[in-house]
Amino acid sequence: MQISITISVVLLLTMSVIGDDVSDFTIPEIPAEPLGQVYLSESQTDKLYATTLFGQARLEQRRRQFANALQLYQRAWRYDRSVVSISNELIPLAMGLKRSEEAARYASLAITEKTLDSQTLMRMAVVLTRNGSYERAVQAYQMILARKDDSSIQLPKALISAELGRTALLAQKNDLAARAFDDANAALQNPDEAGLTPAHITQLKGSTGAIFLAMNEVYQSTKQFAKARNAIEQAQQVAPNAAMYALRLAGLLLAESKPQQALTTLQIYFDSKSLEAKADPYRLLIKINEVQHSDVAEANTRSIEQLLGIQQTQTSNHYIGYTLAELALAAGNADLAIEQLRKHLPIQPILSGYQNAVDAILLQHSNDTPLTESAAMELAWVLGHVYSRSRSLAALQQQRIAKITSDKVLLSRLEEVAFAYVVDDRVPADTKISLKTFTSHTAAAIGLLFSDTKDWQQAEKFFELAIAEAPRQSGAVYQNWGAQLLMNDQRISAIKTLERALNSEFVRNKATIHFLISGAYLLNNQNEKAVNSSKIAAEQANNSPRLLSRYPWILYHTGQLEQAQQEYTQLISKLMNLQTTPGTASTARDARLTLSTICQRLGESDDAVEWLEQVLDTDPEDPGALNDLGYLWAERNEHLLRAEQMTTKAVAADPDNSAYRDSLGWAYYRLGKFTKAKAELEEARKLNDSDGIIYDHLGDTQLQLGDQQQAQKMWQRALELLDAEKDAKQIDLIRKKIEQLR
Repeated sequence: MQISITISVVLLLTMSVIGDDVSDFTIPEIPAEPLGQVYLSESQTDKLYATTLFGQARLEQRRRQFANALQLYQRAWRYDRSVVSISNELIPLAMGLKRSEEAARYASLAITEKTLDSQTLMRMAVVLTRNGSYERAVQAYQMILARKDDSSIQLPKALISAELGRTALLAQKNDLAARAFDDANAALQNPDEAGLTPAHITQLKGSTGAIFLAMNEVYQSTKQFAKARNAIEQAQQVAPNAAMYALRLAGLLLAESKPQQALTTLQIYFDSKSLEAKADPYRLLIKINEVQHSDVAEANTRSIEQLLGIQQTQTSNHYIGYTLAELALAAGNADLAIEQLRKHLPIQPILSGYQNAVDAILLQHSNDTPLTESAAMELAWVLGHVYSRSRSLAALQQQRIAKITSDKVLLSRLEEVAFAYVVDDRVPADTKISLKTFTSHTAAAIGLLFSDTKDWQQAEKFFELAIAEAPRQSGAVYQNWGAQLLMNDQRISAIKTLERALNSEFVRNKATIHFLISGAYLLNNQNEKAVNSSKIAAEQANNSPRLLSRYPWILYHTGQLEQAQQEYTQLISKLMNLQTTPGTASTARDARLTLSTICQRLGESDDAVEWLEQVLDTDPEDPGALNDLGYLWAERNEHLLRAEQMTTKAVAADPDNSAYRDSLGWAYYRLGKFTKAKAELEEARKLNDSDGIIYDHLGDTQLQLGDQQQAQKMWQRALELLDAEKDAKQIDLIRKKIEQLR
């Protein structure tokens, strides 16, 4: 103990002496030469940035900030694909956040990477199939099956072949599907050799035999009938069903050109009185008769007779009724068609039934024999039913609507009977009332018809009647009425109509009315009212992306950029919690693109870049964002190789877009590729001869190519085209360039 104390004292004294003796200390001189600098290439810079983003993403993921992590991973992948694994980082996060479209988008981009293991490809194929990207999923399955001795795959290849067959069928690649199913069948015949356990076999066959039904469809389409029969037999073994077995065999027999045997076998299904196959057996009967009778009229007559016979034993079978109506229409038998529709539409209403009812009634009308009042009444009711389903007539398709609206005699007859029905509840004598509907629906439908003809007097009359008949449900009528007026540039009338709606106790809080009237006010330069109404629409939007976006959109279009920027930013935050709501993705995309434009106009170029980056995070192939960001970078003289790549992609996606071609031309210019720049800018000018920016860029390019006369000519044309107020800064720059040439 004593020794250690002594040593400590000595050390303390020594340190004190050393600490005081600094009088002769001199500062070392640093050599005058600058330190060596390392310049990174653009690709090296991108890789470094991607690595940094990846680290940030990892940190956000550990903090359970999954949305932030996903965005960082996405951007890291875009800057350098070697840094991030789509399958390990991107897709699991996207699926967990219920952003399946993004997951499928990245899966589609990733499956071409040869480094992916088979288990990863399997997961990608499943994601792609769920999102309808069948061809890409097929590609993934093919890549897996092409590999030999792959230890990363945990399933026997027979199961993968079955999935390939099913997916190829969805992609309408039936020859490929047939080959894949051949492999699956071969494995079933030799399960031990194929490595199939009893559990695998059960998994392959399923509980319903669905895989064999897919095989049957594929083999019939490729005319491999023996294999199709075997598939039908196997499906029957897995899930016995005598009626469906007979139907499947009948279909096969017809494919084999054995119509009589097909008819005999199909009768087994009819005798069972099953409804399981819906309308398929009755359509198969029609096909059989078309094969047996070369004369179409004779075939139709025979089918109608047989279907009527079956209907006598199954009077409530609406599948027979609707098939009969459709066939009767094709045969020109409008009376039979409408008879069937009167019977089944009130009990089992379907859209195609209403469409056929319109066709059947119109079939009774001609210039020589105009539609009777009773038939016109039925037509008005059918239109009312269609309106009641979607508050629109769009489901009837424009071709049907045009047949009505283009016929003045028919329109006049409809107006007469509909008015009498709505006002006085009068129905023409001998009218069958099975298709009767509410007066308000009938009036609204006729109002829409007259809107289509731009007969605003008649349209107003019927819309007024619809509102009076059902004031509590008048919101949809006002909405349709106002929308029709707006679409036809009747803004004053639209404002009057929609303001009246807002004075109604039943409509004043309806967000869609505020949405519409804000647009009408904007068109009429009533900006303050437009802003107020759009704000109410957003406040009452009930999580509708479209309604939520109205307020910032109006602010932007009224020139209130700072407030629009604030509201759009808040909108993006709200939409993050609405990922599964239809319309969210497209609304968020549009909001970010608009925010980028706002930031550019406010001189906040870094933020403008960031918003475009966010669009590309969710969709790396978005042409609009690729173009805009590529152009921004070219303007800033940054990331020029990436700018060239991005604008090239945009042009490839839409070669006739002049703005995209201008952006690519400008990227070439910044890279010093002036000949290429000129060619691209000339293409842009051909597509749009009234864009001053294109002419300005052409002037700059001509100057670099040594043609001062052409450069000055292009700049002069640019001055003629640019807007003196909006483009004041650009105009000033062009004038300075011209002055420098003098």
